[in-house]
Amino acid sequence: MTITRNDVLKANIKLHTQLVDVYRDVEPHYRPENQIRVDKILANIAPSSKNGRLLDIGCGMGFIIDIAKKHFAHIHGIDITEAMLQRVNTISDNCDISLCIAEAEDLPFLNQTFDVVSAYAVIHHLHSLQPAFEEIYRVLKPGGFFYTDTDPNFYFWDAIRMLPQDLEYSSIIKREVDAILHKDIELTEKFGVASGVLTVAEILKHDSGGFKAEDLEFLLRKIGFSQVSIHYEWFLGEARVIHSEDMSYAIDSIRLLMHELLPMSRHLFKYVRIMAQK
Repeated sequence: MTITRNDVLKANIKLHTQLVDVYRDVEPHYRPENQIRVDKILANIAPSSKNGRLLDIGCGMGFIIDIAKKHFAHIHGIDITEAMLQRVNTISDNCDISLCIAEAEDLPFLNQTFDVVSAYAVIHHLHSLQPAFEEIYRVLKPGGFFYTDTDPNFYFWDAIRMLPQDLEYSSIIKREVDAILHKDIELTEKFGVASGVLTVAEILKHDSGGFKAEDLEFLLRKIGFSQVSIHYEWFLGEARVIHSEDMSYAIDSIRLLMHELLPMSRHLFKYVRIMAQK
């Protein structure tokens, strides 16, 4: 059966409407160590864009908005799920925040409106990347930045899928196997999400297996971005290291080593992050 863009939109609205009451509790985005990481990224982007206008695509309940409001003067958040937008905190002393329902592939803004466009954990929820990337390029000012994060790394997903299913693994690996191969079942059992909704809502994760860094870079440069950097994030077991009394002191050294081992280590990173400049 062919899955259409409308199918993906409907699945995402259904999924996120159903999860709205538990979203902050179940999403790892909200863990303190990740919020600190994202804050550093936004703090680094903001001065280069003169702390100007940020568009947050797929803003959800305001994960990026909550962090970004101290770095930008104006933030506009869009999402396709009204129930999510109703949970966004738009109160800020130094930032003008506005929201609307809109799709990434059809942004209701004039050309060259924003200094930064973010799409945190969003692009694997799209039906196709190119239409959305072209829209993002259009609304960015010359020199503006496009930032995405926490989208599935193809090489990690492929490595997990290739593991023999009849063997015993460590708790770290087992957790990732369950997250990749059995998440649909978990959402059905815990929250009553209908079977199949997740796989349609995250079609570029479950159907395509995530993203190859080289493919993302090729597409972004084809569209016109002048500078493109694809970063690998969250190596397997990183959370264990961060929360370990015996190993947490070495987290920066381990991260550095893992990145020095690229591309040999790329299958050990769970996510990819885009930083592109128009």
